[in-house]
Amino acid sequence: MKHEWFFLVAILAASLPTQSEAADVPRYFFSSAGKYPGAALTFPNGANLTQIVGYYWPPVTSSQGYIQVGSHFITAAPQGSYNSYLFSVNAVGIAAGGYCSGATGCDGDLFAAHGYTYNSQSGATTTIDYPGAGTTVAFGINDAGVVVGGYCVKSREGCPLDLFLGSSHAFMDDNGVFTQLDFPGADETTAFAINNAGMIVGTYEQGLSIVHAFIYENATYTDINFPGANWSEGQGVNDLGFVVGYYQDANFNVNGFMYYEGEWTKINVLPGNTTAIVGINSHDDLVGTWTDNTGHNATFKAIPVAFGTPPTK
Repeated sequence: MKHEWFFLVAILAASLPTQSEAADVPRYFFSSAGKYPGAALTFPNGANLTQIVGYYWPPVTSSQGYIQVGSHFITAAPQGSYNSYLFSVNAVGIAAGGYCSGATGCDGDLFAAHGYTYNSQSGATTTIDYPGAGTTVAFGINDAGVVVGGYCVKSREGCPLDLFLGSSHAFMDDNGVFTQLDFPGADETTAFAINNAGMIVGTYEQGLSIVHAFIYENATYTDINFPGANWSEGQGVNDLGFVVGYYQDANFNVNGFMYYEGEWTKINVLPGNTTAIVGINSHDDLVGTWTDNTGHNATFKAIPVAFGTPPTK
C-alpha cells in the first residue's frame, strides 16, 4: 500500500455534559507525514511549523532520530549512538529526544539511556542526564529550551530496558536546574510535553489498573482520563493549552484524543482504525501514526481546515 492517501475526515466529539457543540469541533485534512527513505518503519512524534521529528527503523540495525523538512529527511542523533529518537521540536528548531550508546541496545543496568537535544541549524547535540540517574529520557522542549522527560536510578527501580517505554520519575530541566515532577501517589510518572507557559503533560501509572494522562500547571496536578477509557496517554500540548494523546476504549480499540479545559474530542484517521496522536504544534497541526484493519502501519499529519467557534485563551 502506498502512502499517498489524502482525505478529509471530521473528528468526532465525545459525549460529556461539558462538551462543546459539534460546530465548535475542528475538522482535519489527513495526509501522510512521510517515510524515511529506505526505512522499515517511521514514527513521527512532534512538529513545529516547518519541521517534523521522530525516529525510524532501518531494515537492519537500530532506530535513529530524524528531522524532516518537507520531503527531505536527515538523521539527527549523537555520534556513536546505538538507539535514538526525537520526540519534540521547538519553534527555533531545537529538538529533544534520547539515545543509548550500548552495542546491544538500551539496558538500564549496562547501557543507560540519555536525553539529548539536537540543534537543527548547527547539528550540535547536548546530552541531558538527571543527576544521579541511571537512565534519563527526554521528551518535550519549549521555545525557552526547558526540557521535560523522565528518569530512573536503576532497573530494579522500574527503569525500562528500552528508552521508548517511559520512566520511574518525571523531571523538568530548566537550563541545568532539575526538578522532579512525580504525580502524587504514582508508581511511575513520565512528562512528555511542555508549552511556553510552562504547562506540562504526561502519563502516570498507579498499581496495575490505573494509567492516566495528567496536566501539571501552576504547581497543581490534574488527572485526565478519556471518559470510559481503560487507559489514557497524554503526549502533546500547544500554547493554547490543547492536549493530545491516545486512549484504549472499553472495546480495546486505541483512539486519538484532544482535550481542552474539561472537553474531550475523539480523533481517528478512519472510523474503527487504531490512531495514536503524539504531537501538536502552535497551528493545531497533529502528527502520529495509524494502523488500518489489515495491520498496515502508516504516518499522518493532520491540518485543521474548519473550526466553528473553537475555544481560545
